[in-house]
Amino acid sequence: MSFPKTYVDQMLLNWGDRLFHDQLRHVRAPRMSRGDRGGSARRMREQLARTLRRTPEVMVKITNKASGAQGMGAVRRHLRYISRNGKVELEDQDGMTVLGREALHDLTDAWRLGGWGIPEESRRREVFNVLLSMPPGTDRQAVRHAARAFAAQEFGDGRRYVFAAHDDEAHPHVHLSVQIRGPEGKRLNPRKQDLQRWRERFAAQLREHGVEANATRRLTRGETRRYPKQAVVHLTTRGEMARYWRSEADLSSRHALWAAHAAPLEAWQGVLHAMAGSLSADDRSLAAVVNDFMRTMPVQHDRPETGRRDRDVRQRDRKPVQVPELRHARRGEAQRELFPKGPDVGPER
Repeated sequence: MSFPKTYVDQMLLNWGDRLFHDQLRHVRAPRMSRGDRGGSARRMREQLARTLRRTPEVMVKITNKASGAQGMGAVRRHLRYISRNGKVELEDQDGMTVLGREALHDLTDAWRLGGWGIPEESRRREVFNVLLSMPPGTDRQAVRHAARAFAAQEFGDGRRYVFAAHDDEAHPHVHLSVQIRGPEGKRLNPRKQDLQRWRERFAAQLREHGVEANATRRLTRGETRRYPKQAVVHLTTRGEMARYWRSEADLSSRHALWAAHAAPLEAWQGVLHAMAGSLSADDRSLAAVVNDFMRTMPVQHDRPETGRRDRDVRQRDRKPVQVPELRHARRGEAQRELFPKGPDVGPER
């Protein structure tokens, strides 16, 4: 059975929003005109294509914990760290550069005394330290320019901030320190949805500067392994291993992990069903790539087994979904369009 284009676009937007956006349940989706729906469906197809060819994912992380030291003393130490004690150039919200120990001292005095001021000691955060990072091999200048544009877009309301680009590690990354209180005294309070928006905007700025970048959730990609914490990375670099680090999760954790992936997998099935039944040959060829992507998700290999029945169900679920009116030649053509240089080419995530 074939579906008309309007139906495919509606289903693609419906399942795609569940797949790529963590929407609030009490917020109703806005009504769209036919023109808006067409543009949104095109952008959703572009998002699908980036995810299917495993475009490098951006990382945006708040590095200072709420339970840690706060106040101007902690801010001063962090600014010394990201500027390498004045040796690395800082850039503020006005595009002015700060270089040298005296200029760094003037900056910290301005932050301590200017605006709403920052007390020497505080029981709550006065500055958010944000890390923007990309995989090795990414153009470092593009990362710097994208970080500048992202900071201006997200915090360019009169809020003070500085950032520094570091080139001494394999991963191109930028440290951004932004004051919590804005010009009117309103405190910045980012939530989970805000952090995802920051990732999406940073990825969009990277694409504007010629770098392929994506910002999808770990569950969307079927990933079952979290990024190791920075302390674990440093221990591994020194040839040590943290005592609490475990390579294999117990059975209950694996069941919980599989349950967490249930909704994204259902959304992928909805996207696959809609595109496999499309009248467009391009959509049907993309459906074949979606099917292959789902079968190779890490969560499929980490699915828990509790007995023979579960093993039988696992083998049944691994069978390829039958895509109507699809030939192997067309599948190869779709893969060449998504992976012009081959599926394994590109910086490692």
